[in-house]
Amino acid sequence: MPLWAVMYIFSLLISALFTIYISKNRSALYIVSEILSALFASVFFFIYYEQLPYPDTLFIPLAMLLFILFQEVWVNRELYDMLSLKHFPKEIHRFMLIAIPLSTITFIAPFVWIVAQVFKHYFLII
Repeated sequence: MPLWAVMYIFSLLISALFTIYISKNRSALYIVSEILSALFASVFFFIYYEQLPYPDTLFIPLAMLLFILFQEVWVNRELYDMLSLKHFPKEIHRFMLIAIPLSTITFIAPFVWIVAQVFKHYFLII
């Protein structure tokens, strides 16, 4: 596994811990779900780099991806307010309108690529 992938996995885990720290909802279920979401995201990297075998069925990676999306989009929806520009001075709004989406896309792009490669494995087997 390349060094960038290992560092990305560590950043996913640190991001999950940071999300738990800043969240107002710190129930046991939320903490387990957030850590599980980060672990599922890490498993995609382990599968792609052949540290773990590909699951026999497409439903396992699909279930992992759906859980990640549910956790990060729906459960963490109250955290989106922290990304709003109302907390920043008016002078840097234009910069933040570029910086926030750009940093989000830059962080998510490697994960999207790895997930696409894992799913491509299932669709190319005939």
